[in-house]
Amino acid sequence: MAVTLKKDENRQQLFREALSLFALYGYKKTTIEDVADKLGMTKGNLYFYVKNKNDLYFQTIHWALTRWQDHVKKAVFEQSSPAGQFRAMARSALAYIESDTVLQQLLTKDPDIFTLDRDRDRFPEANAAARQIMRDILDRGVREKVFFISETLAATQYLFSIYMMFLIQTYVYLDRDDFKRMFDAALELNLGGLMSPSVSP
Repeated sequence: MAVTLKKDENRQQLFREALSLFALYGYKKTTIEDVADKLGMTKGNLYFYVKNKNDLYFQTIHWALTRWQDHVKKAVFEQSSPAGQFRAMARSALAYIESDTVLQQLLTKDPDIFTLDRDRDRFPEANAAARQIMRDILDRGVREKVFFISETLAATQYLFSIYMMFLIQTYVYLDRDDFKRMFDAALELNLGGLMSPSVSP
């Protein structure tokens, strides 16, 4: 008997199962039928949620990136100072991907999910939202005279590029030698560069 998912309540289940299949087999080898079978539903029912496989893939990756951002936002919200929020943002983002082996596996199948080239960015909305988390922290730091920078947009673009470079090097090229030590050093160097000379990080 085919299962019909409740559109709002179980959409996460659809994306979770699709993500695991895309991570295991890659985009090309995963079929709509594979996802429908995993959910115990018909292919026709699946088209109630997505237009085609490409749409399913895009929505699934966007969902995964948004979950990651929600985790980071929660960690940032729990901090009371801009410097604490900046550290929480960086460390919680790293901790999340370190714990999400499915997402890591997906990146080996589709390394272009992360890119430093804005023109080739396939998930611009998700990446814009990630940059906004960073910029909100920088804007607050400037307002409170904790961060000493003149242009938060440029600083956000620079810091996000460094963040993406670390992600690509570590989870796409799988170069993990001394990664954690370098990440911590970069975090403190960047945070120190943001701070007003009169404020201790």
